[in-house]
Amino acid sequence: MHSLSRFSIRLDTRIMLASLLLITITTLGNPAKIYASNSVGFYSPDSPPPGVKSLEPLIAKWWNWWLTVPADTATNWPQCIKGDSGIISNHQSFVFFGNPAQAVDKNVNARNQKCEISSDQPIYLTVYPGECSTGAKPHEGEFPDTKNPADLLKCAQDSNKVMKLMQVKVDGKDVSSNIVRQSTTQPFKFIVPPDNAFDVPAPIAGGNNTSMSENYYLLFKPLPVGNHMIELEVIRQPLQANQPVEHDVAKWNIKVVP
Repeated sequence: MHSLSRFSIRLDTRIMLASLLLITITTLGNPAKIYASNSVGFYSPDSPPPGVKSLEPLIAKWWNWWLTVPADTATNWPQCIKGDSGIISNHQSFVFFGNPAQAVDKNVNARNQKCEISSDQPIYLTVYPGECSTGAKPHEGEFPDTKNPADLLKCAQDSNKVMKLMQVKVDGKDVSSNIVRQSTTQPFKFIVPPDNAFDVPAPIAGGNNTSMSENYYLLFKPLPVGNHMIELEVIRQPLQANQPVEHDVAKWNIKVVP
């Protein structure tokens, strides 16, 4: 009885050590899962980056960057579309990623982006954007002609209705509660080059248009070094009865380097 108990203790110890070894190997083999629980942080309008008074200017900066991507991007996304906000705070610039609402099914890169960024760069990730400009007459036939900022803003906000689902996961963890919904309070200049990837026509293209916007976005604090996965899904029911339900799916494999 006594020797059997000692044998059982030794056996239990070996099982426990083997389990710990298996957990360690599994964890090392999946480094992104380490970051998911408590290492991914977010800024918000109430808690902006140091030195930043308002996040609103990022909306205009993102829009004016997005329309400058090369013309062939519409149907042939490169492996990574990313931009730079310019210096915003404490000598930092934010990384911009492409608009998931325009990630086309027929191009595999559009919905499966692979990007490398620095560990000192925050990320501005657009979840779903709305924008209206005075240059539209009407805006691709979808909205009424608008002139003043209040009408432009209502037009942009109407384009974001009706959201049935808006979900973002980082390393498998749902972070949707951190999505910011923000509207511009002042008009901004929406500058679209004549040669743009997303079929924005004249007079918007080539013009310097007064614009208002409402964006849904996530503003990530710099991610830890390593590999991360950002997954997005949006389902939107257009206000127009003759338009199909919009279903946007996108994924970013992010490699963060020192």
